[in-house]
Order: sequence, then structure tokens, then C-alpha cells
Amino acid sequence: MVQKGKYTYQADDLINELFRVTAEVIYDTDMQHGDGRNYWPFHPVFLDSLVAPVVFSEILRIFDLLRSKGYTLTDIGRILYSPTKIANYQYLWPIKTTNSLTYYQKYELAKYFIKILTILRNGEPFCEKGRNIVWSKEELEQNINKYDKDFISARENPEMAQLLSKIEGLLTSYSELLYYYMIDLSRMMHGPYKAIENKSTVFVKEYIHLSAGALWNTVSEFPFNHFKEIGIYNNIDITVFFMGHVHSVPSFPNAIDKFAIIIDGRVIKGIEELKYMYEEAKNVAEKGARIMIEKSNDEDFLLKKGIDLFFYPLKPLYDEIGENWKAILPEVYEFAYKIKNKIKIPGPWGDWGKEKATIHLLKLMDFRKE
Repeated sequence: MVQKGKYTYQADDLINELFRVTAEVIYDTDMQHGDGRNYWPFHPVFLDSLVAPVVFSEILRIFDLLRSKGYTLTDIGRILYSPTKIANYQYLWPIKTTNSLTYYQKYELAKYFIKILTILRNGEPFCEKGRNIVWSKEELEQNINKYDKDFISARENPEMAQLLSKIEGLLTSYSELLYYYMIDLSRMMHGPYKAIENKSTVFVKEYIHLSAGALWNTVSEFPFNHFKEIGIYNNIDITVFFMGHVHSVPSFPNAIDKFAIIIDGRVIKGIEELKYMYEEAKNVAEKGARIMIEKSNDEDFLLKKGIDLFFYPLKPLYDEIGENWKAILPEVYEFAYKIKNKIKIPGPWGDWGKEKATIHLLKLMDFRKE
């Protein structure tokens, strides 16, 4: 059982909540993409159908193997690092090809996901309070103290603050090149946290799995793998949703007071260093964008890259058990080419509201009621 406030939830109650928030986010995400018409380069139901059963069975296999070797769930969470990444794999629950998994496999996997999300989000696995609490109070204090002398005033350094916005915009576009509509396999926004000694808000933006030459050799020269910005904001209202989407009023650039930038564990102290990183990253991102345009009609390329992107973020797990993350890919390609012409893409939700769409998705997701 997991404690949440004054209530105690059994596993089935938590699975109900997992499926409910997932269904609601799927509907919201479709609405943000023209009622499902504007996804690129494939509709999620198509690509998800090709990978879902193997992704789920592999995650379960690795979790079980690590547990048999004495790893705790906290250990596994630490390897995965990002709860947002874990949350995004929940998009696969409504996919019909997961019917090849047994009731027991799905039940165990759902419990694993919930327990690890609860650990990594400090007791709020579903972002119940509109926040993604990755840092405990102690970790927040440690990080603020650790980088105390490295924070840069946005007011005193407006050019660097503007460049920070540009590089974060670039990283968002670049992550979409790498991970298509599954951008939050890379992007992790967390907080909001209350600053220790005042009423300011701390919010952290991270991008991981950026130096992804093993996923796509075109980007092998990307200059860094992990970008982190710790921002301190005044008079801002931030909401974080289950899959990682964020809403802020006002916008982040209009409320930022000061910031610290850490790239691959190294603090960026001046604008020249940040400019260099930006230009290097921009060159690789633009090269990748050109190639994606050139290959926009190459379904084989887009399909295989789309399959790979679901497994590459699991590389830390594969590394931990001494396996190559690419070893499973031929099996997935074979399965994908066998069924790809049989996948039915759903039409727009149309006049269905969120409640009706959620009920429909829950029927697809909840294996306990089959």
C-alpha cells in the first residue's frame, strides 16, 4: 500500500488513478495536435502499436531481473532518473497489441510503474497537486546551496537570459527530432518548489539523452547529453501535468529572477561559454532537421527511427544488466513490418468531450475488466 495524505490506497485504486490521468492526458494531447490530425511523422496509435508489447515486456523483464539481483525500487528509479520518462510510457496502455501480454504481466507492470513514480515524485505519482516534485525538501536545499554562488541575475544579464530562452527553445525542437511526439522521454520539468528563505518559486528544466549518436548517428556530434537550468521566479503560477507538460502564467522569461545553468555536471558561468554551446548544438540540430526534411518521404527510415526512440531511453537499464539496448530491435522490426498495414488509426474525437473520450480510453486500457 502507498500513503497519500490521510488516505491509504490499495493497488487497484492506484491503477484506476494511473489509467484515469493517462486517459485524460491522451485526450488533451490529441486536442493540442489538432484533434489528433497534426502529429508528426506518425499518429501515435500507429507507431505505439508497433512497439507497445515489446516495450512493456522488456521493461517488466528488466525490472524483474534487477529485483532478483537485489536492486530496490529506489535503485531502479535512480537508474531511470526521470519520472516524466516513466510517465510517458503509460501512453501505451490503450494500444491493442498489448493484448499479447498476460493479465499477470500487466498487473505487475502497472504496480511497478506506480511504485517507482511514487518514489521519484516524492509521494505524488500522478502530479496530483499540479507539480512534479522530483527533489525532496532536503535535495532542494542541497541544490540551492550547492549552486548559490553560480546563480546569474536575469535583470543584470539580459542578453544571457535571452540566450537561455533560445537554447531551451532549440532543445525542445531538437528533442522532437530525436523523439517525435514522445519529446518528454528527454525533457523533464520539475517543481514548482518554494525557495528556502523567501517567497520565490524554484523550477527546474532538464533535458536528458541528448547526445544520442547511438540512436541516430547524424547527431553524434551534439555537444552535451544533459542540460539543466535551475530557475528562480517571482510572481509566477506553474502547473505540471502527469506526462510532463507545463503551463505557466506569466511565461517563464517574463518572471525569471535568476538562474543557474549546468551542462553535463559543469556550471556555465558566462555568456561566451553559453554562446559556444548554443552554436554547437544549433549546428547539429540544423543538420538533423535538414536530413529529416530530405527523408520526410522515407517511411522505412522514419519507421525504424521511431521504433528505436522507444528503446534508447531504456539504455541505462540495459547497461545495468549488461545487455545491448539494440539487441531487441530486429525482433521489433520484424513484428512491426508484419502488422503495420493492419493498424487502424482512430479518427478525431470530434464532438466527444473529455469525459466521454476518457471513458472510451479506460475501456481500452483496463485489462482487469476484459
